[in-house]
Amino acid sequence: MEGLGMAARFGKQQEEKLLASNNGEGGGGLASGFEGNGMVRVSKDSEEFILLRHRFYSSIGSLVPHCSLVDLHRVLYSTPTRRTRWEAFHRSLEAVAQKHGGNANDKFAFAEASKDRIIRIVNDGFDVSGTPEDGGYFGLGLYVTPEPVAINSVMSSVADRDGLRHVLLCRVILGRTEEVVRGSGQSQPGSVDFDSGVDDMKFPTRYVVWYPEVNNRVLPLYVLSIKVDFRSRGLHQEHISKPTSPWISIRNLIGVLSKCLPHSTMCQIKKTHCEFMVL
Repeated sequence: MEGLGMAARFGKQQEEKLLASNNGEGGGGLASGFEGNGMVRVSKDSEEFILLRHRFYSSIGSLVPHCSLVDLHRVLYSTPTRRTRWEAFHRSLEAVAQKHGGNANDKFAFAEASKDRIIRIVNDGFDVSGTPEDGGYFGLGLYVTPEPVAINSVMSSVADRDGLRHVLLCRVILGRTEEVVRGSGQSQPGSVDFDSGVDDMKFPTRYVVWYPEVNNRVLPLYVLSIKVDFRSRGLHQEHISKPTSPWISIRNLIGVLSKCLPHSTMCQIKKTHCEFMVL
């Protein structure tokens, strides 16, 4: 998916934002409680918010009218403890890349969690002491959701008292993957050739990062706070004609345009595209 680019090219500017200190770490908003706990709220008018929203909306497609991105918080790696985890992730990234000829196969993926649990993850790392919450059907590891099926993570999360569901957008080092047999109880790679697992090699809906490596290979980047409403929206609305093309999809067209148009222009195009997707 275009937008921020592939995980391997996350970008120096974005990394500087994650590492930068933020004295206030404030900002309010419906998802207040994240500020001051290792995260800072991203302004809805910023390019950062627009690009992340477009990335998320593109992944959930026709469900956009029912899943609004209400708030976005960036994880900060400015304290010594969090900076240590940042450095451990990048050491692992380099090691896995060297193992596989320069390709660490890092991806963006989602992990759902309650607000309180997200705060603990950001400050203390992922808890790898017990069985995965969904029963451990694919072994003892952290299960994260591939970006193309982001809606699975959203719908698996539990709404808070404000009716918001929270998911972590993470950068995940997969290395070489192997298909994990459901119910196998696997807890480590099947051989030294593999690094992580998937539930299906062709169309994965889960990435499995084995517990011993979770906090070295999964780096939380943002918290997306989403309002889900499937009640009646759109059932009685007047039909609105949306632009289509028999030659190229809008998503692919945006990818082509991003190679030749200025960044500011692409940001405005993506903002407009998001507005159309909500209709």
